[in-house]
Amino acid sequence: MQPPTRRGEEGNRWLSFRGKPLERSDLERIRRILRRAKSRKLREIAEEICRAFGWYRPNGALREASARALLRRLEKRGLVRLPSDPTKRPGSALQGQAGKVVVKGHAGPREWPELPDLPRGELSRDLVVRPILTKERSAWREHMECYHYLGCGRIVGESICYGAFSGGRVVGLLAWAASALKCGVRDRYVGWDQATKNAKLDFVVNNVRFLVLPWAQQKNLASRILASNVRRLSADWERTYRHPVYLAETFVDAARFRGTCYRASNWQLLGETRGWGRCGEGYQHHGDRKLVFVYPLARHALDLLRAQEPGDTEGGRRFSMIDVEKLPLRGKGGLVEEIEKLVDFRKPRGVRFSLLAILSMAACATMSGAKSFAAMAQWAAELPRELLVRLGCRRKKPPSVKTFRRILNQIGPEEFEERIGQWFAGHAALCGEGVSVDGKTARGSADHGDPAAHLLSAFTHKEGAVVAEKRIPDKTNEIPCMKPLLEKLDVKGAVITADAMHTQKETARYIVEEKKADYLFTVKDNQPTLRDDIALLHLEAFPPSGDRGQQGPRPDRNAPALGE
Repeated sequence: MQPPTRRGEEGNRWLSFRGKPLERSDLERIRRILRRAKSRKLREIAEEICRAFGWYRPNGALREASARALLRRLEKRGLVRLPSDPTKRPGSALQGQAGKVVVKGHAGPREWPELPDLPRGELSRDLVVRPILTKERSAWREHMECYHYLGCGRIVGESICYGAFSGGRVVGLLAWAASALKCGVRDRYVGWDQATKNAKLDFVVNNVRFLVLPWAQQKNLASRILASNVRRLSADWERTYRHPVYLAETFVDAARFRGTCYRASNWQLLGETRGWGRCGEGYQHHGDRKLVFVYPLARHALDLLRAQEPGDTEGGRRFSMIDVEKLPLRGKGGLVEEIEKLVDFRKPRGVRFSLLAILSMAACATMSGAKSFAAMAQWAAELPRELLVRLGCRRKKPPSVKTFRRILNQIGPEEFEERIGQWFAGHAALCGEGVSVDGKTARGSADHGDPAAHLLSAFTHKEGAVVAEKRIPDKTNEIPCMKPLLEKLDVKGAVITADAMHTQKETARYIVEEKKADYLFTVKDNQPTLRDDIALLHLEAFPPSGDRGQQGPRPDRNAPALGE
């Protein structure tokens, strides 16, 4: 890693944003935005700067946190003057300690929370690697702080934390985060020029932590955990941040380790770093060279990282803005009619935005790809005035992040998503389409010791839109909730897909006979008799692309359901 050496016109070492030096015109542009800001919050100023310069992430979100860090660096060097933040408490003892975890006493970290019930097909697997749940986050940090030689630290940028479980017990922990900004051997391996690197760096992910816990004594466990993790990493990243990752990297301290588990998992050793590390705003030569390993996560990963795709901007892509004018908002069966059925729980005094406006913007932002409250606010801020009015907003500015968070948390995500899903299902032609049924745990839904809400959702394969959702009671599982979930949906002619948990006779009979739909279920070792019966049919001799005349007559739609 080599530090920047360019110096600016004002005597300070020149600043850059994501590898590109800021020119004098850029600095003047930022100053003009700050002069207009007056008493606005720093977050709002950073969002305006991101829109002005086109600093977007690959998933369409603004690089607001990076822009805030840039503004603080400019202020520290005396290049700009930031307005005072009215929300910041002076003298707070917690400032600068966001990434530190202190394990009190000497008894070690707290016990790992009780593991959720797994599908029967996964119970036979001796190793399961998955992203941690919300209730496991504190235990994950404490275990990492207690047993990893670097501690937990602060994970920067987009990140996913994983846990490895075997025999009903946690045996390993991993963390993946944003890639290193400067790494010479990696950049030469990929073949990047500076412009392509700035556009594609978000598609590289860094294994910042990997820990095998002391009580795990299985043979080759580290390499098995790593291999299981990288197989699902890109799909999990795309599901969370709406963009894949093509290359994984890691830095191994050569004075402590040899990187044996990475070598055993077919990672490629590129070389060593030059012994530079990030220190505050600059770089410091600490002399500790580290081994650089990489692992391609996709076919032709290097070609994907080198290519400059049409329409790519330096900072990523915007949200896909749907055409609100073409949505059936008003009138019978419109989105407004569904939202107006929800009761406004707020007191009339002090209400600035109607419930209709907030929920309409939240629904349209979600359909455009927004996955968080901040993304909803950013999407709404880019709407022109006439579209804001059409969505029910009478004020000049749309709701803030706090407004979206407060309203959507208090109204209950289950009821809101159910109404929006029913509205979408009424306007979507599900006949001949795929509808997936799957369970998920709502992030951040645990409250004062109560377990997090586990939801069973039905969503379309093509758009990924939720058309029905039902909360699963704490003392049951997903199986008895399938019928109530599909009861109000018109899925005639659709194909219902689900995991092995729902491979049940009653469920299959209900889908075929009452809902007049088809199903595609998975059969695993948890139903050995059914699996043996399927094996006796020798279905591998009848591929879907084969001649229908050799396959015999087409199956009768009214044939007996699964397992009969």
